[in-house]
Amino acid sequence: MTGVPSPGVIDPRAILALDASLARVSAAFGERVAEEAGERDQAATLVRLAAAVLAGGRPAAVAATVGPGSFTGIRAALALAQGLAIGFGVPAVAVSTAEVLAAEAGEGRILVAIDSRRGHAFLAGFLVRAGIPEEILPPHVWRPGEPLPGGPWSVLVGDAAALLDPAATASWPRASMVAAVAAARLAGAIAARPFAPLYVDPPAVRPPAGAAIVC
Repeated sequence: MTGVPSPGVIDPRAILALDASLARVSAAFGERVAEEAGERDQAATLVRLAAAVLAGGRPAAVAATVGPGSFTGIRAALALAQGLAIGFGVPAVAVSTAEVLAAEAGEGRILVAIDSRRGHAFLAGFLVRAGIPEEILPPHVWRPGEPLPGGPWSVLVGDAAALLDPAATASWPRASMVAAVAAARLAGAIAARPFAPLYVDPPAVRPPAGAAIVC
């Protein structure tokens, strides 16, 4: 496995990595990687793929992508990762979808574009050096026709890349890179991130005025 280094704390291959944030579901552990396309039954698919790559093994940590991306997929990955981490007695590590896509892109100033499925994109910018993605532009909403922020950018990546540039090729997170970014986070090479969904859009459904909200 190549990508973000983990300086002496944990081997990325010892991390069970889960991703269901976009239109593909994937899991990685050791040398095993499993991936399926599609946004239906993400929770069940993720459980099945996680079991396939674990194959009776014991991870040193469990990592999951927290978004931006699919509400259902993010929730499914976080719930499964947290449950497995508690069961194994190991850390649960949060990794953003944009961090993973930036780390996969290589060195330089990387602009990540993620499809919101609502006619706009979520943009985030990173400076990637020695495989470490440093966030320089927090995730925010971008709508077609608006200027691109904070350029110039070396590379444009993500599943909504073609929305910004028709010549760009769409890309999705790989679970093996989720593990690599998580290893760097555990090593302290990347700042800690809350183990909670990362949403950019406001909720699609709002309660009636005066209604109580139960969390």
